[in-house]
Amino acid sequence: MTPEELLQPHENGGASAQALADFEQAFGVVLPQAMKAFYQIQNGGWFRRDVDFVVTEDPEEDEDALSLSDFRPIGVHFTTHTHTIDTLLEWQRMDGFLPDTIVPFCSDEAGDFYYIQADGKGEKIWYIFHEDYDVFLEDPEDCLVAESFTAFLEMIHIRE
Repeated sequence: MTPEELLQPHENGGASAQALADFEQAFGVVLPQAMKAFYQIQNGGWFRRDVDFVVTEDPEEDEDALSLSDFRPIGVHFTTHTHTIDTLLEWQRMDGFLPDTIVPFCSDEAGDFYYIQADGKGEKIWYIFHEDYDVFLEDPEDCLVAESFTAFLEMIHIRE
């Protein structure tokens, strides 16, 4: 799905290539190209409120899936009620629980996050419960959702 299909528009529009490069340099990460292309169209935002978006491999089996809330912005807020990816990464690094090269970018209604591998070696997506980092740290494969940003977008469905 595209940003236009998923997200409510906001006044900030897309992130510039320079803003993305500055973010990567500031945090020592390499965002996957597909994620950068998405963010250049729209720099984060709330999921559309007229439908219920969930992440699932099988749209017929989505009754337990939590509704998606937002894609977090890079560098600038689209609303005062959300933190940017920059802020989340600063907190993550202060806590020291999770690796520096996984980036939180999408949250659900419970406040848990999808993280993307941003080490330049892959672009796996993990879903990590905020109170259960140990599961990820013991075996990241237990939290694996998708092998790429594009595959993650393809897993987003409208709950009927």
